[in-house]
Amino acid sequence: MRGRTDITFKVDDPDRVYKALAPEAEDAVQRSEVRLETCQEGIRLEIESEDLVSLRAALNTWIRLVDIAMEMVLV
Repeated sequence: MRGRTDITFKVDDPDRVYKALAPEAEDAVQRSEVRLETCQEGIRLEIESEDLVSLRAALNTWIRLVDIAMEMVLV
């Protein structure tokens, strides 16, 4: 069963956060396809996975990465 999610993170400086995260989104090792883009509200993250287990793993990873990137931009 394939899984898909689409999340928008409200970010004060989406361009800087995007630049920090873009190289990770290009990583082809994962079992999930990740699309990352800036939008009016902040950063939009779309993940599509082969199964729900890999979707959950990708979500955990990306939520943590976005959180760290947002903290670093605020410094």
